[in-house]
Amino acid sequence: MRLRYDAEDSEYTNENVTTEWPRWVRPVLWIVLLATLVVAALPTLLYPFTRDQGIYAYIADLMMQGGAPFRDAWELKPPGVYFAYWLAFSLFGRSELAVRLFDVLYTLLSAASIYVLAQEVFRNRRVAACSAWIYAFCYYLLVHFHSAATPEAFMAPFLVASVYDMVRGVRSRSNLAWFLGGVASGFVFWFKPTAGLVILAVLIWACVEMWRERCSMRDVLCSLAAFVLGGLLGLLPIGLYLYGHGLRELLGIWRAYGTGAYLNARGLALGNGLLARLDVIVRYLRDWQLLLWLSVAGAVGVLAGRRHNRLGGAVVVFLLSSVAASLLQGKLFEYHWIPILAPAAMLSAVSLMWLAREIRGQARDLLHALPKKRAVPPSSRPGQDIDMRSILAVVVIVGLLLWMGYDHLVRYRRTAAYLTGRLSAEQYYAQFDIGKDFSRMGTWRAAAFLREHSAPDETALIWGVEPLVNFLAQRRSPTNYISFYVLVTGEGRNPCLETWRQDFLDDIREAPPAYIVLVENDVTPLAPFGSRAQLDEIPAFKAILEAEYDFETQIEDYLFYRRQEDGMPSAVSVKKASYIEHDLISRFHTTRV
Repeated sequence: MRLRYDAEDSEYTNENVTTEWPRWVRPVLWIVLLATLVVAALPTLLYPFTRDQGIYAYIADLMMQGGAPFRDAWELKPPGVYFAYWLAFSLFGRSELAVRLFDVLYTLLSAASIYVLAQEVFRNRRVAACSAWIYAFCYYLLVHFHSAATPEAFMAPFLVASVYDMVRGVRSRSNLAWFLGGVASGFVFWFKPTAGLVILAVLIWACVEMWRERCSMRDVLCSLAAFVLGGLLGLLPIGLYLYGHGLRELLGIWRAYGTGAYLNARGLALGNGLLARLDVIVRYLRDWQLLLWLSVAGAVGVLAGRRHNRLGGAVVVFLLSSVAASLLQGKLFEYHWIPILAPAAMLSAVSLMWLAREIRGQARDLLHALPKKRAVPPSSRPGQDIDMRSILAVVVIVGLLLWMGYDHLVRYRRTAAYLTGRLSAEQYYAQFDIGKDFSRMGTWRAAAFLREHSAPDETALIWGVEPLVNFLAQRRSPTNYISFYVLVTGEGRNPCLETWRQDFLDDIREAPPAYIVLVENDVTPLAPFGSRAQLDEIPAFKAILEAEYDFETQIEDYLFYRRQEDGMPSAVSVKKASYIEHDLISRFHTTRV
């Protein structure tokens, strides 16, 4: 009795023993796996939007009304994510639920792309199916509400498709595969330009593999030319759309903020040292610990078995370059790590399949090697040492899985209580508050106040980075500068800063908004002091606020200023507004402390 490695399908097979599972096992297993995905995905449908998702939703809503990104709403993010939100609204209606449902279904598309890549690399349907399931399950379970439905998540199938076509190009020497890989890479750029590091790393790996297989320089250059040509074609559709509809503004804001200013801005790390960054990374590793150890084991196994399957190196390069791209961005936000899920899922599946084969193989060895009526000394039992290692691995994996599931159990208990009426909306959505930075109920109340106290054709200016309030209230901003940091940062680096400020002031004067809303505690990487603290940097805007608007009320972090009917405030009203504002802010901070 021995096990043989089949290099064609990368699968261990038993030469002497064939055993068949009962027919009912496979459908039951599929039902359990699919039910697990459904249960994991259900709470995500109730996730609220946060600041970034509110920006995407607001711009997508503008697109549905004939607007264009960057021209009608300035933002740093590439345009791909706005098209994803636009498609979600077109399919399921204009709501938060529409995007969450679209995200759930889109994750299945990403999982399907991972299945195809894993099948191409490992030539094993079980590894491929397990890879797809792990990706979907971990995305639903581990990715928090503020990181889901982001550019990194929507980029996944295109990035995986690019890697797949490069792997297929190496295997089949097909220029068509290289061309299609370039097309997918072009679409990746519109979601996340930093993913180019992953594409470049896998491209280098592919060229090295072709060189090792004695490909001629002419073949390598033809493959690269097909890839570049496909990349240009992938860039073309959205590029043509943006031409005349925001491309100039996109290039302008990237030139001013998308390079040095953004890369040098601070993220989640509380300091600049290595330990400060390591502290943030370790927090993610605690959530992803089972996936981490399985993927590391899979990577080691793939590298050790390169003699039998050299294509597995592409997945390892995919993993390492994704980690490098995440670290290169420097912010360490959770959504930056989402591209790592794809290669980690495949390598984790490899670990699990190898472990399952080893356990099944050793069990068969023991059953067929031991005589039924003659005892064999423990020391001479075949496979005993390997069996104990397998048992230890299973215990550790199951233990980590149970631990991870228990950590997330409270989310499902709250969801069930909310759906059955045992938990109010305020109690349920309180779990989505992010310290002082975001309050779901506060944002909802602010939007409800705007809807109640303004007409649908009136506008509301949110001085901050909170277009989510505009989206929820269904009130347009009077200006395309929906993120205030483009008006207060870039001194000395942005030659257009004064022009942008003047455009902003002209927008306010030509079409005065019904409300100007100041925001507390809205710190961003490009505005570390918050929007209200930087109001003084545009004295003309502050003068308009003081001369033409009266303080009306405060709802959590939102301070509402209503435009005066006649435009001529009295000295008493100004003094009263300042006193009320000071009193409310004092009580607000006292309550928070």
